[in-house]
Amino acid sequence: MKPQKYKSIVILLLFSLIFLVVNSNSIQSYNDSSSNPTIFAEELLIKSHHTTVDIYQTNTISVEESFVVENTVNESQIYIDLWFNTSLNTLIVEDGEGSLIYNWDVISNSSNKVRVNFRTELNESQTVTFTVKYDLNTILSPIGSKPTYYSFEFYSTISHQTNSYEMIILIPERSFIHEFEDSTPPIYPSNATQVLDKNRIKVSWEMDNLAIESNPFFLIRFDEPLVPEEDLTFWESKAAMFLAGFIVGVFIGVSGISWLIRYREKKAMKKIGMTLLTDNQKSLIKIVYDKKGKISQRDLCDITGFSKSKISRNLVPLELRGLIKREKWGRTYVIYLTDDGRTVIE
Repeated sequence: MKPQKYKSIVILLLFSLIFLVVNSNSIQSYNDSSSNPTIFAEELLIKSHHTTVDIYQTNTISVEESFVVENTVNESQIYIDLWFNTSLNTLIVEDGEGSLIYNWDVISNSSNKVRVNFRTELNESQTVTFTVKYDLNTILSPIGSKPTYYSFEFYSTISHQTNSYEMIILIPERSFIHEFEDSTPPIYPSNATQVLDKNRIKVSWEMDNLAIESNPFFLIRFDEPLVPEEDLTFWESKAAMFLAGFIVGVFIGVSGISWLIRYREKKAMKKIGMTLLTDNQKSLIKIVYDKKGKISQRDLCDITGFSKSKISRNLVPLELRGLIKREKWGRTYVIYLTDDGRTVIE
């Protein structure tokens, strides 16, 4: 009987040991989860989250994130914890009344925890709105050549359940979305909206019902910004011709001045059309001319088969030289041919 008794004791001790090991692992797993930067309690719901990334220059990138937060439980809340999984500096947190108190913990070079204290207690079903602004410690490096382009990547951190999310990226002035010769996409996700606003392209995405830790990824590749020509602008050249015409007019009279000025203007515009404009730019001016000097940018895309970004890249130099002008019309632009533009064609 004794051996049987000892055997039962050994089995009991083994089961006890297994229970202790499993329980210890469970405790360790719980502790690890509580320190995970993307796991939070579900008392707070983010009803709206808007992120705007302004790539002002390739070495100057600022971010503004606005939040509308709702308390979903019958217990007042006084703060919210947010995570920003990127390298940042110069943090500013504010609402409609001014700056808010916050605690900023730098966990690593690419992980930051920010605890935003509400101005007043947030009771059940109440909402609060605030904005977080910061600069990225990021300098974009040029890639390739002919043309050189830049690649920007951004992970948006979803710290809480989010009903509505919008991302906007502004690329530098006089820059365009890069077009690859193969099928490489210049934008990800591809379901983006592009708008040209004051010589800057704005790319935006909208998403709904983002879960904690979903952390959407965005990528955009854009060409090196165009450098303005150092030569005299068209208006400076025109002023110089006017001055020369005035001197000549002393000798040949007022009628001679008018004829000479207009003749030289036409000659200068013809030169622009022959030497300074690309074949694509000449063809676009010709299409606008054939459409009686007025056409929508969308129709230009349909007629030429060019992409929106390629059309925009060719229209900007024409507008800067005063050959065309554009006016906003709904979600597109209407292009008008100026008198100088007609001179190039006629």
